[in-house]
Amino acid sequence: MKCVTEGGKEKPWWENNVVLVFVIIGLPIVGLISNGVLSLIGFNTSEFPTMFSTDFFMTDLFIKLLTLPIGVFLLRALLRRVHIE
Repeated sequence: MKCVTEGGKEKPWWENNVVLVFVIIGLPIVGLISNGVLSLIGFNTSEFPTMFSTDFFMTDLFIKLLTLPIGVFLLRALLRRVHIE
């Protein structure tokens, strides 16, 4: 996946801030949506193990939102290093 800059040059996907934000906060959002859909269907999500509970995903989302700026820079630096090597 490539993104195009103003000069017409293609950049790797990890240079796009929006994609990085979705990668970082994607799991808690998907987990919360899954728990919501399952509870709408009729499953008792309160009986799920702690790893799949709504509280876990809310805590994970809150922590990721707090550390999002640092996470974006670290993930981008890591992917640049892997891409160069």
